[in-house]
Amino acid sequence: MSDEAKLPHQCEFTCQGCGKKAPGEFFTHGDQSWHKPRSWFERADKDGPQTACSRECIDRIAQASGKTSVVLPI
Repeated sequence: MSDEAKLPHQCEFTCQGCGKKAPGEFFTHGDQSWHKPRSWFERADKDGPQTACSRECIDRIAQASGKTSVVLPI
């Protein structure tokens, strides 16, 4: 049986800044669950996760939610 056949149903993530959709990445080691696309940004607080596809979308989400838009430099 191939590794792909063992994966659970595909998971899709949606950017909360622009609405862009992208498939998640399944981690086969550790917690064996779906995670945001590797190049996307995400953080979570008591209100749940905020998921952004770009730094520009981080700012859009911050403006809409009233949360800070601080991210680590690249």
